[in-house]
Amino acid sequence: MGQKGREIVEIDVNEVIKDLNSAYADEWLAHYQYFLYAQVIDGIDAETLKNKLEEQSNDELNHAKELIKRIRELGGEPSTNLMDVSTCGFSEPPADTSDLVSIVELVLKGERCAIEKYNNLAKKYHMKDLVTHEIFEELLEDEVSDEEDWENFLPGLKQKQSRQQQSAELTTTTIR
Repeated sequence: MGQKGREIVEIDVNEVIKDLNSAYADEWLAHYQYFLYAQVIDGIDAETLKNKLEEQSNDELNHAKELIKRIRELGGEPSTNLMDVSTCGFSEPPADTSDLVSIVELVLKGERCAIEKYNNLAKKYHMKDLVTHEIFEELLEDEVSDEEDWENFLPGLKQKQSRQQQSAELTTTTIR
């Protein structure tokens, strides 16, 4: 970024880089989390969910790339201590990898954390660093849309999982 580009940032550039690095860490960890979930899940509808998780993982990776670009424009370097700078963190997959409802609930937890974070950061950078503000605003819009998609996906998954459990209980009762 050029001299004038740096001059128009009306907030300490180091603070901006710190916030961008925290967002970068969250996006990278979300990418890894969703990718990992896609690799380990099993059970009914696992393939459908796997495809959705892989798509979501790629979206989060693209967010991380966008954040790195801005970090570098401001003269910073992306953090390599992701867990230290992340605020949303990483959620391990549940022990029962066929519990797809729990997987989606963990995804929703991550999306909601990102929504809260980006909402706060978009407000913080409004009229202080318009380029960074716009990045956080776009990420917020994307995460809000993702949350809605996952919320809409969850009821059907819960219904299928409930039917699967009832069928298994019926089979067990019939065998006895």
